Amino acid sequence: MAFIRYFIAVPRIILNDQTCSQTDKLVYGVINSLSNNKEYCYASNSYFANTLSVKEKTISNSINYLKRKKYINVKFVNVQRRIYLNEDIVSKENSKVLEKNENKDIVKNYQYKRKEYTRNNYNKNDKYDKTKSIIPYWMEHPEVCKSDPMTEEEVIEFEKELDGIRNTIDKL
Repeated sequence: MAFIRYFIAVPRIILNDQTCSQTDKLVYGVINSLSNNKEYCYASNSYFANTLSVKEKTISNSINYLKRKKYINVKFVNVQRRIYLNEDIVSKENSKVLEKNENKDIVKNYQYKRKEYTRNNYNKNDKYDKTKSIIPYWMEHPEVCKSDPMTEEEVIEFEKELDGIRNTIDKL
């Protein structure tokens, strides 16, 4: 029941809950993000701790708090912990609608903002001045990054150049 697959999304009801800590809200967001395909999340406390740069005890406290608030349900199936989002808090239908609409809008907005930022901050005359080049040319134009195999003539020429470099190094 993930809102947007590539982002952490926290429903407003949880975001506005003043009793939840920031960590509780982030943990809920990560669970939401990870429970996209299977309707549940099976990440360990150490995964959450590494992702959010906190201690495992903090994660354990957050998960227990979210369970007490009934924002999540935790079940054990074949020794695997499964964390389910409480669908009464945010319905599945709402999350699908949000995902369809928001994902497209966010991607479009990101691409527009990136182009606008590049246009404003990247001067074509300064493309060799690394202090002024915010986004490299090859990132803006990925089509220039093509990989073609070397021809036999190029391989022979390359080997000659390498031999010349090796000879120069040996002389030093």
